[in-house]
Formats: sequence, structure tokens, C-alpha cells
Amino acid sequence: MKNFEFDSVIIGAGHNALVLAGYLAKSGLKVAVLERTAFIGGGAGTFPSPFHPGFVHEYHSQFHRNIPNLPWYSDLELDQYGLEYIYPQVNNGMPLSDGRCLIVHADPNITKKSIERFSKKDAENYFKIYHEYADMGRKIWFVRDYSPPIPPDEEQELMKKSKVGREFLELNKKSAYEMVHELFEDEALRAFYLFLFSVRGYLPVPTVKNTGFAIVAMTVMGNKAMMPRGGARQLTHALGSMVIRHGGVLFPATEVGEIIIKNGRAAGVETTDGRKFMAKQCVVSSVDPTQTFLKFIGEKHLDSAIVEGIKNYKYGISGKSFGVLFALHAGSHEAPNYTASKWDPMINQAFNTCVGYESPEEVLAHLTGVIEGTPTENIGIQCCCPTLFDPTRAPKGKHVLLAWQFAPYSIKDAGPEEWEKIKHEYLEKVLARWAEYAPNLAPKGNNIIYKFPETPPDTERHLINMREGDFHVGALIPEQLGFNRPLPQISGYKAPIDRLYLTGAGTHPGGNITGAPGYNAAQVVIRDLG
Repeated sequence: MKNFEFDSVIIGAGHNALVLAGYLAKSGLKVAVLERTAFIGGGAGTFPSPFHPGFVHEYHSQFHRNIPNLPWYSDLELDQYGLEYIYPQVNNGMPLSDGRCLIVHADPNITKKSIERFSKKDAENYFKIYHEYADMGRKIWFVRDYSPPIPPDEEQELMKKSKVGREFLELNKKSAYEMVHELFEDEALRAFYLFLFSVRGYLPVPTVKNTGFAIVAMTVMGNKAMMPRGGARQLTHALGSMVIRHGGVLFPATEVGEIIIKNGRAAGVETTDGRKFMAKQCVVSSVDPTQTFLKFIGEKHLDSAIVEGIKNYKYGISGKSFGVLFALHAGSHEAPNYTASKWDPMINQAFNTCVGYESPEEVLAHLTGVIEGTPTENIGIQCCCPTLFDPTRAPKGKHVLLAWQFAPYSIKDAGPEEWEKIKHEYLEKVLARWAEYAPNLAPKGNNIIYKFPETPPDTERHLINMREGDFHVGALIPEQLGFNRPLPQISGYKAPIDRLYLTGAGTHPGGNITGAPGYNAAQVVIRDLG
């Protein structure tokens, strides 16, 4: 069996691994990226419809926020590789059962006008905090996410030295639920905010203290959702092309079996088919902490406290975090036509549409049911018709539909396997709920060409990183955030083994398409290697 030698060997080819590989290759290192599946990109993948040619679907990654303005995008010169981002101006919409709707536009002035139709006071407050939180987001949120984490005590002391830092600490003492009730008086706007908070997978239910920071995030980033023309795969194709151009080598369909450790140092990896990829400088794992530490390294090389910590690392609903979804994928003749378009035609052009929640209590009731293992009957969904903005994703004149619904991985008293029995029935319920707001999607009509479900166990089967269907690769709960991710003992992208590093969604700041774990890990690795 052929053996290989590189400066750096990276396990996994998700977008964070490729961001890191891009920096290492650009710095002159000879880099190998090993991917278990036949496709690079991990969660940032785009796949053909299993039923009709010409339609493509996103299973895990639809909304990419502010990507062209992130540091790694320009550092790696990704616009040279055919990557183009589309920025839908009607960024978010929320139709209501009474025929009204709320709009969050790329232009906050237009958002303000939409909110004014519900509450002039709320509109003024939104416009005020949009600009206040933008400054806070740049100085606090962005810096936290795009820097290696520091211990919580140090971070707090650092924040206390500035006015904006003290303001951030003060508002973060509150829960997201308290924040929206202090900021807004309209129930629909409160529900809209809490839905956006929850669908991003932030922490437990919004009533938990110290979740106020997410309201800053939702205000600053809530109107910056974008999409790559041609699908999420275009982002990872551009990253892969950049790595190859700088001398890196991608190895798809190459499953790692173990990390080779010699004299206390990570020396390379061995694949399940017996090939060895030796690393002169370093090995980096971008896969989930459970695989990395318990499978690839093994308990014999680890301190017992780390082994115990990894065994207790929480994923998804078991950690009371909402990174677990049931999805409806479909192809249609027409895009959704909302009843609320009579109130404001812009709702039909919304990129991210929140359907089914009209009060904060409805959001809380759903999330509580999910924790208890019950697929809700009071369905609330995040909907999208990407072909409104990118017609390359379907045959001419046709459309792709996506709806995501919070769901438990394991169904109460039945387990995860119960999804196989109920998934098609539940799919019909999700579509029927959407059709209550957009009647041309009615299940018994002729608009839907085909449809299929994606359950939380399907997500886990598709990407084994996403254990228990968790797209964050680890619950976003306080004990697993920032310096604590994945554990305080292995914070800062360094494993407890010489020349072994970590990146990916299981490291700070977590999941979603941000590139931050890859960007931050690159800083640490390049600094250490000199």
C-alpha cells in the first residue's frame, strides 16, 4: 500500500478544514486534505434531486451570512475561482394568518417602514438598535468569533475596559426572551426575533439567562443572508481550487482509521485501507470531538479527565440546544404565493421566510416539546425558495423548495428509528402548514412536482460529524462555548498531543457557515510552526 509524506495532514474536507488548508498552502506548506466521502465540503454541499434531473438541493447549508466580507474570503482571493454570492434584498419575511406580514430588508430603512405598520414605537427602536448593535457587533461579536478564545474571566476583564464592552456584558445577563420583550411591544415581531434566534441553534430555550447576546447577532446579521450562485458546493469548490492552486492535494473517499502517534507527537494518519499519510509538521482534525479523541487517538494516549469530558460532550437535543431539524425538500412549478402578498408584495420575494409562529409562547411551546422528544403538531417552519434568486438550481421556469422544522433526534418512547415510520406523514403536515400561508403549495394541488423528507437520523447518516442530527457538531450551551469548546483543557485549537491541532464546528465558535474555526486555527498553527 502506497505511503505519502506531507508537511501537514488535515482530516476532513468541510469548509473550515479547507479554509485552514488554504492558509497553510498559501504559506508554503505541502498540505494533504483527507475526506471520508466522495465529496468535499461537508455540510456546505449541494446535491441532485433523487427524483427529477435538473433540480438540486441543500441538505445542510442554505443561508450564508456576509461571507464576501469575511477576512478569509479576501485573504484566500476566492473571487478568482468563479465564486459569486447573491444577496437577496428582501432578506427575511414573516407572513401572518391574518394576512399581514413583516419584512426584514437589506436596507434598514425599508425594514423600519414594514415594522411601522405594526408599531411605530417598535420601528423606531429597531432602527436605533440596528445602528447601535452594528457597532457592538464589529467591536465585540466579530472579534470574539474571529479570534482564538480566551478564558471567560480574562474576556470579561477585557470587555470591562471599554464602554461598548460593558454594555455588551450588561445586556448579555438577560435572556433572549427578556430582551425582545424590553425592546418591542408587538407580539409578532417578538416571535419573529425568537424564531430567528432559535433557528440559528443558539443555546437552550430563549428564556435561559445569558442569551441576550444572540439578540445583538440577530439584529446585526439578521439581514445579511446570502447564497452562492449554483449552490453551497460552489464555496467549497472555490476553496478546493485555491488549495490545489497553491500545491495542496485533496484525497476524497479516503477514510481515516487512526492518528499515528510517535514519541508523544502526531506523526501522521493511517486510513482504513492501510495507507499512511505522514506529516512532517502537523496533523489537524476537523471532525467531531468524539471521533477525533475516542476513535482516532484512543483513550490510551489521553488523560482520564479529557476522556471523561469527551464522553460527556453533548450533541443537539441531548444538550438542550436546537441544531436539529426535520426538512422538506421539493420541486415545484411555481414559487410560493403568500396570501400576505396583498398586504405587502415583498413577502413573495423573501429569501428566508418564517411561517407558523405568531407569538413568543408558540415558539417556546414548540422548543419545549422538542426537548421532550415530541415532533410538534403546531408546526413552525423556516422556508426558502432559492430559485427566486438563483434559477440555476432547477429546470427553466421551475423551483426548488426547502422547509426546516425543529425536531427531536430521538422520538419519545420510540427512539430515532421511529422517524422511518412517520416521516412521510409528517412531511405532509409540514407542507400543509406552509400551504396555510401560501395556498398554491396545497398538497392536493398540481404545483408540487415531487417532495421528500430529511429526518434528523438522515442528517447523521449523511454526515457522521453531525451526531444526533446536530448541525452545530455539539450543542451550543454555555459549558461548550468559547474557551470551553470542546473542553477547557483542549481549547484554542490545540489537542493535548504535540503537533496535533483541531478545527471545525466542534471548536470555537461552533457550527454554521462562518469559516471562523478554520481562520482561527490557521492563526494558531502558523504561529506555532513559525
